[in-house]
Amino acid sequence: MCKLVDTARWQALLGDVGIRATTQRVLVLDVLAEHTRPISAQQIHAELYERGEPIGLTTVYRTVSSLAEVGLVHVFPQAGEATYRLCGPARHHHLICRICRLVIERSQEDDVDGFHAEEIYGICAACRRGT
Repeated sequence: MCKLVDTARWQALLGDVGIRATTQRVLVLDVLAEHTRPISAQQIHAELYERGEPIGLTTVYRTVSSLAEVGLVHVFPQAGEATYRLCGPARHHHLICRICRLVIERSQEDDVDGFHAEEIYGICAACRRGT
């Protein structure tokens, strides 16, 4: 299934952090933008393969690594494997559901007593309701 990629959006975002907007970076960002939960490099690769995009798994790993280095992607460990999620450019921390792995970004205004948490684990409202 071929999907229209929001190239202009990703070119601007990559330019803002000072890196080139390569085809691989644009494609990986486009896949990550569709997910609220972190996904693995293998999942990114599989989705790109389904779209008919000829990008290798090693290239996906290199791409998410470079995107993480500039702060566009956050790395979440999950069951011994790195998973990745597109993040906003402003300073923030993450609320992570232990059950469904939903990630919500919270701004620095949520600091408590000057303490800035990077990741807070808990159970989201949907999982608490059992839905």
